[in-house]
Amino acid sequence: MPLVQLVPKRDPDVVIDRLWLVFFGEAEGEPWWSRFLTPGCRHVAACAWFADQQRWVYFNPTRRGTVILLYREDEFGGRMQQLIDTSSCCLRVRSTLTRGATPFGWWCTGAIKALLGIRSRALSPRALRDHLLREGAEIVLMPGTDRSINGEPVQT
Repeated sequence: MPLVQLVPKRDPDVVIDRLWLVFFGEAEGEPWWSRFLTPGCRHVAACAWFADQQRWVYFNPTRRGTVILLYREDEFGGRMQQLIDTSSCCLRVRSTLTRGATPFGWWCTGAIKALLGIRSRALSPRALRDHLLREGAEIVLMPGTDRSINGEPVQT
């Protein structure tokens, strides 16, 4: 099994539409600034499936630096379950390139805004979540629950 799959080179000016799963939850540890943020929306991370490489990409901007991990499809189940278990909200968001410059603030919120390519005034994970919902992000229901994050019953 090859370690790297060769794929045709793409035109760098062509935007690649990608669906990202964006997870909102608690910050790692108990940083002093977390008390100023909404519980359940103190951190944001994302993941997406890259079909051409047959890999999941996990993007996690942390206080110590950005973590980017690659997983094969069969390896990602454990990480996905961990993300679902520790998240208060998960949104499905299509990436765009509507921003003209790097977002202000390179903490988790700014990093995810850059990743998604969006324009937003959001400076906190909660504000980013609210912006994404206003812009049409799809709420992903959490397994094992009978209600969405808005409290509405789930139709099964």
